[in-house]
Amino acid sequence: MLKNLIIIFFVYFIFTINLFAKDISPIGALEGLNNNLIIIDVRNKEEWSETGVIPDAKLIQMLSTARTIRKGYIEEIINTLGANKDIKAAIICHSGGRSSATVSILEEKGYTNISNISEGMVGDGKTTGWITRGLPVVKCTKECK
Repeated sequence: MLKNLIIIFFVYFIFTINLFAKDISPIGALEGLNNNLIIIDVRNKEEWSETGVIPDAKLIQMLSTARTIRKGYIEEIINTLGANKDIKAAIICHSGGRSSATVSILEEKGYTNISNISEGMVGDGKTTGWITRGLPVVKCTKECK
């Protein structure tokens, strides 16, 4: 019962946070890569292996194998971003929920130019998402082992 309540709260949290995050499209994020935009992919290893990853994306898993937020997750992202709170970065996940929650947390930490890649890697699987749009991906190698 408690596990179900935690899952319901987590889904509600992600849905609510998704309403407030700054969004960028996959195409906007791809253009940003040419201007030093950092992309952080917060999916898990299995997702990275299944779809591939965006070239030069930083891979930082949000969830543990128990489907809870990993201890040290936000600190790992902050270490990747560095001390400059104005750094430009975008967060991506499967379809926008986890990335949106991450953006909100980073904004609470004082980061001002962090965006959510709202469609995620797969979007609706038909017309939206990084992969469906045919944007570049590379095979995930050492990070997925």
